[in-house]
Amino acid sequence: MRPVVATAVLSLGLVCAAAFTGITVQANALERAMGVLNDEIAAEQARRTELEASVTQKTTTDYLIQKAQDYDFVKQGEGLIAVERATPLANATHSDSGRASRIARWIQLFFGAR
Repeated sequence: MRPVVATAVLSLGLVCAAAFTGITVQANALERAMGVLNDEIAAEQARRTELEASVTQKTTTDYLIQKAQDYDFVKQGEGLIAVERATPLANATHSDSGRASRIARWIQLFFGAR
């Protein structure tokens, strides 16, 4: 009976050792993967910081003037004027209020007053 118990204890010990080894190998692999991912996160955060700095620099007036001079849109000593397009307001009054409509003015121009 003693050899059977010894064999059972030995078998149980070997199964536990194999399971512990497998768990340890998986834990080490996960730690390596986590280290790689942390490095990638740090690299992407650094890249984001660089891109934000680039955007901040490229939205300055000096940068826009320099690029306009590089592409010969503006020569040295000339000024640069920016025009912003805005959507027309629905309640804005027209400048021709009180005058005849455009069609009436065209008719008057080509056919004379009637």
